Amino acid sequence: MKSEILATLEYSKNLIISPDMDGFVSAQLLNRYNGYKVVGTYDKNVLCLSPGISPRDCLFVDCDMNHPDYVSIGNHMRLQNDNMSSQSFNPNIHFGITKYSDKFPFATAYLIAYATGIKTSATEMIRMAYADSTLRNMESYSENMRTWSDRMNCPAVEYVIHNTNVAKEIDEGIRNIYPKQSFTNRQYGKTRYIQELSKNLIAENVSHETINRAYKYKTDKVGLTTVRKYMCDIFSYAEVFGGEYSITYYDRMEW
Repeated sequence: MKSEILATLEYSKNLIISPDMDGFVSAQLLNRYNGYKVVGTYDKNVLCLSPGISPRDCLFVDCDMNHPDYVSIGNHMRLQNDNMSSQSFNPNIHFGITKYSDKFPFATAYLIAYATGIKTSATEMIRMAYADSTLRNMESYSENMRTWSDRMNCPAVEYVIHNTNVAKEIDEGIRNIYPKQSFTNRQYGKTRYIQELSKNLIAENVSHETINRAYKYKTDKVGLTTVRKYMCDIFSYAEVFGGEYSITYYDRMEW
């Protein structure tokens, strides 16, 4: 798995990340690893970009794109043999996972920390444990998490698997600092969305280029039959609960 992740990371040092804790921490790890920088964000509804940037030339992080020309690394449950780029990486596809309860239960940042071998600080491990409620997943999915931990040995994973009372207390504390995972809100108008995003990229010390463009795409939640029927029209998607899929179409919306 490590070599496949590293191969995907080689695609581009220009990142389009999810605008949430997982995306921000992933970007920070990659910047320290080899100078990667954020040139856009994508939250499965809104795509933001820096001037002159083409998404095809970027690596989507904590996203699961559904087009051969869009390369991504993500952790979401998706179908085998969809339109994912051959250069993309998804742990569930890599290990042939088809059962939702067996899906990858960690945030995307763990894939990056494991593959790159970069040292993670105590603060980063705490933030990673909060991302996607990874530490809390130990409450209901501990067996699956231990299965996946055997596949990626690194200190950040061990921190979660040990699941100490101290770690739980710290996790409760970080939720007071960051009550929401996202660093902006898709309910905002376009200008405010970009302003809030830009403010938080600076506040969280994420290396990035100025972002000045934003596009909103049509989204829906549908069943498997609809996903298969409209697969060629879907920009990105993920199974969000057994049998239900959150999808984004190529169609742009007025915003």
